[in-house]
Amino acid sequence: IFQQARSIANALSIVGLPAAVVGEGQQVLAMNEEMEALSPRIRTGAQNRLSLDQSAANTLLQQSFDLLQGSEGPRVQSLPMAATPDAPAMVLHVLPVRRSARDIFSRGLAVVLATPVGPGGPPSIGVLSGLFDLTPGEARVARELASAAGIETVATTLKLSVETVRSYLKRIFLKTGTRRQPELVGLLGGLGRIGV
Repeated sequence: IFQQARSIANALSIVGLPAAVVGEGQQVLAMNEEMEALSPRIRTGAQNRLSLDQSAANTLLQQSFDLLQGSEGPRVQSLPMAATPDAPAMVLHVLPVRRSARDIFSRGLAVVLATPVGPGGPPSIGVLSGLFDLTPGEARVARELASAAGIETVATTLKLSVETVRSYLKRIFLKTGTRRQPELVGLLGGLGRIGV
């Protein structure tokens, strides 16, 4: 099983994707060199579990594994990691190992891919909706906020009340794993390079 997981991780190395294969106990079964190079942002921690250096993102990752093991069934999830002074924003994609793939490695839960993103202006509404499960209204507000616009400016631009923008912002924080507007701007500012 570990050889099969290693083969999957190495195959993703060929196309330059940092990847880790995570087992049903949330332990890392295999991690390619590209993913290992992202340490200490992404690393194996206690009990050989995948761990992130940002607590909000780490909580979202653990919740995504719990969802995959729970009754809600497998689904692809994308999780944000905010930029730091030394590294760009990053998006982790948690891809469930579905039934047919479980024939290849029976203990596999998910393949985790990391996509670092760089500066590129405000992201498209489609990217925001797809990556973070934002509603169209939330995505429009997030896109305006990604340009470092203030709440009042966003309200005026989108013809919304300040209270409505604040309500959207609370939901955007929850869905992106951020807590403050500058952190959100740092995360979203680099997503413009990702196509719709």
